[in-house]
Amino acid sequence: MRYAFCGLLVLLSAALVWQALQLSGPASVYPLVVTSGALLFSLSYTVMRVVGGFDDGASSFEIPRATIARVAGFVAVWLAYVLLLPTGGFILTTWLALLVSLAIVRGRLGLVDALATALFVAVLAVLMKTVLYVPVPQGWLDESLETLLYRLR
Repeated sequence: MRYAFCGLLVLLSAALVWQALQLSGPASVYPLVVTSGALLFSLSYTVMRVVGGFDDGASSFEIPRATIARVAGFVAVWLAYVLLLPTGGFILTTWLALLVSLAIVRGRLGLVDALATALFVAVLAVLMKTVLYVPVPQGWLDESLETLLYRLR
C-alpha cells in the first residue's frame, strides 16, 4: 500500500505537470514551476523510500480511516487549483484554494481566517509583481492590482 501511495503521488504530480505544459505564454511559468517542483519532490521521496524501505514502524503514509475524506478533499482542491488558474487568475484561485484547504484541515473557518488568507495572497501577489517578477496567470483581480501598482509608481 505504501508503494502504491508513492506511485499515486508521482502520477498525480506528473498529470499536473502535463496540464501545466498545456498552458501557453508567460502565465504558464508559475504553474509549471510549482507542478514540476511537486513532481521532483515526490519522485525524490519515492526513490528515497524505495531504497531505504518502509521498515520504520508506523508509516507516515498511513491515513486513519476517519481522515481519508479530508485528505481526498485536500488533494482535489489542489488539483482544481492548477486547472482553474488560467481562468480565475492567481489571486482569486490561490485565495480560494488556501481558504478551502484551511477549512478542510481545521474543520471550520472564521472571518479572520478569510481576511488573513486574503492579506497573505495580496502581499504574495504584490511581491511576485514588484520584486520577484514571476509571471502568474492573470484574472480580473490580478489585472486590477497591476494597474494600481503602476499608477502608484
